[in-house]
Amino acid sequence: ARRRSHMWSRTVRAPSRLITSTSTASLISAMESLPLVEHPITTWRRDLLDDLWRRLEIVTVCMAYAIFGPAVIVVNNHIVKDLNFPYPMILSAIGLFTTACFCTILMHTFPSIATRADAAPVPVRLDRSGIISPNVAATGPDSGDSSPVIAVRAHSPVTERWRPTWSFWLHNMAPIGVMQGITFACGNAAYMHLTITFTQMLSASTPTVTLAFLYLWGVETPTLRSTFLVLLIGVGCAIASYGEGHFHPIGVAFRTAGIITEAIRLVLTQVLLQRHRLNIVESQYYLAPIGALSLLAAASVGEWSRARTAGAWQIVWQHPLAFGASAILGLAASFMTFLVIKVTNSVTLKVLNTARNAGFVLFTVTFLGETASMLQLIGYSISLTAFSVYTYYKLTDQRRKTSSW
Repeated sequence: ARRRSHMWSRTVRAPSRLITSTSTASLISAMESLPLVEHPITTWRRDLLDDLWRRLEIVTVCMAYAIFGPAVIVVNNHIVKDLNFPYPMILSAIGLFTTACFCTILMHTFPSIATRADAAPVPVRLDRSGIISPNVAATGPDSGDSSPVIAVRAHSPVTERWRPTWSFWLHNMAPIGVMQGITFACGNAAYMHLTITFTQMLSASTPTVTLAFLYLWGVETPTLRSTFLVLLIGVGCAIASYGEGHFHPIGVAFRTAGIITEAIRLVLTQVLLQRHRLNIVESQYYLAPIGALSLLAAASVGEWSRARTAGAWQIVWQHPLAFGASAILGLAASFMTFLVIKVTNSVTLKVLNTARNAGFVLFTVTFLGETASMLQLIGYSISLTAFSVYTYYKLTDQRRKTSSW
């Protein structure tokens, strides 16, 4: 019994002597080299949660895009008409000034979001409407986009951020900022004379004007099918205009000017992005102050004295929520456009924008009590159908080119 007990104690103490004599570093490296096997149920749960979070993110961003855009239109229409604030340039300048302040705070608080000074060119795909995804797009057969590939700036670990030269700012950024300010001002001015329903119907002609300017600038040569569909969009808008019962030439002139400046802005933005890539915060950091200052300069000549004589500033102080909502919703609407592209793609943005405009027209007629004749609805339906077919063929051509790669 004593021999067995002694042998048992020697057997138990043997591992401790082995551990003591073995290098601790060798044991740690041996343990780290062992493969970590994750349980299949844990992997399935994580994938399920990631998929649910992804779907929730897409639904949330798309719903916000569908709400914020029409909401800012309704609020601005309320300010111009119901609050009797017929100063569209001042109203638009307030919104752009808010956007400029917000982007300035972000740029100085989080400098890492800015483009770096010596960033290397990488291929990025531009959307034909002049919008680019906030993140660097992929190229090749798996990118899912057939838009033209260009070389632009990407981020680098260098701490110094890129700053435009005076010549670059004057020739590339200043015109875009001015066009952006004029677009907002003309849109708000049109609400003084036209209904929201009619202005939305007129906005459907923006792709027609944009394609024309893309061709005139030599940025894109449209195909015969694209030209036919875009012209059909214009025909539908013309029919809708003919059926408008409250047709006001001044309001139509303002809306037409806004559509033209918006098309020019999109073309100039595409030309700018061919030289340099800017994310949404950085682009508005440079462009929004230009639009705000240009509108304030124009308002000092055409609106400032009238607003001071009529006591319009009292309206701002009496209704701070309305003017604050206009500024914040305008800021959110501009960011939602880029977020939709980020979580989905540019094709989804076009489809979602078409559905949003159609739903907004139905909302204004049903809940806001605005009138729309049958001829207007027919013309608007033609425009929406032509635009849907145009988007479908663009997507089909994109898939065909992707498969050929």
